[in-house]
Amino acid sequence: MAPEEGSVAVVIAAFNPDATLLGNARAAAAQAVGVVVVDDGSTPASDDVFAALLADGVVVHHQPSNAGIAAALNAGVAEARERWAPTHILTLDQDSTLAPTYVRHALDTFRGATAAGLEVGFVSAAAYGPHATPSRGTVGGFTRAFDPLQSGFVVPVATLDAVGMFDEGLFIDGVDSEFTARVRAAGLEVLVGTGCQLEHALGKREPALLFGRPLRLFGRPITYNYHSPSRVYYISRNGATLAARYLRTDPAWVARRSVEELKAHTLRIGLGRDKTKLLMAAVAGIGDAWRHRTGRLTDDLARKLSGARSRS
Repeated sequence: MAPEEGSVAVVIAAFNPDATLLGNARAAAAQAVGVVVVDDGSTPASDDVFAALLADGVVVHHQPSNAGIAAALNAGVAEARERWAPTHILTLDQDSTLAPTYVRHALDTFRGATAAGLEVGFVSAAAYGPHATPSRGTVGGFTRAFDPLQSGFVVPVATLDAVGMFDEGLFIDGVDSEFTARVRAAGLEVLVGTGCQLEHALGKREPALLFGRPLRLFGRPITYNYHSPSRVYYISRNGATLAARYLRTDPAWVARRSVEELKAHTLRIGLGRDKTKLLMAAVAGIGDAWRHRTGRLTDDLARKLSGARSRS
């Protein structure tokens, strides 16, 4: 079909999804010209979910192996553009649920901002459940997003053609941040989509502990987002990589993002569980960023971080 102005295709990256993905894909399909779910190397346990998606008319693209979120999104975008030639791509995580008016509000934001003379690179969700997207001031009456999550991006294909696809070298973590920084470096605005509500799981929170006892502030427990050592490796490596890459073009963004990451690392490494492994992962990640290493972490490091022994 010929693309219509405001036609949106949805790309959902999935890894070992459960049945909740079915409802999320249906909510997306009701607002789009088509939905592509990219299976990023899932185990056979998810075969029934993918079969049900196909029965619902969703396109399922199977990656030959787990290649990371950026590669999954890029494969899905290519599939969607070939099938439907949309004007915009909406990217989602498997655990994200769109509000029924999400796409309409996103396109309204584009139209309003364009009428105000802004060049918009993409728009993001306004909130993830009860959590508002952190902002970075306003321009032309619209809110600039600070460092939005990839789930909920509505990206014109013209932006992808101008700045390129998602950075597959990062594998996971920081892929959305890198794309945001690259779009801004191209002189385009990254805006919060007015009224774009998204339900999205923001990670597993655990209590901060000191000498085995939960910490409290003003009578309320202090919690933090727990991540496995391998995730902390990617967060640390890619965070350092982005800081070096965009320090000159956007020092204020780099400084604010680095402070937020430092706060999170302090809680999870200093006051959480698996302290030794998490510290090892963070140090290894920063070291690999210094050496300009990208891609998947090595099998040897993965074994060390998991505590498994190498086979002789």
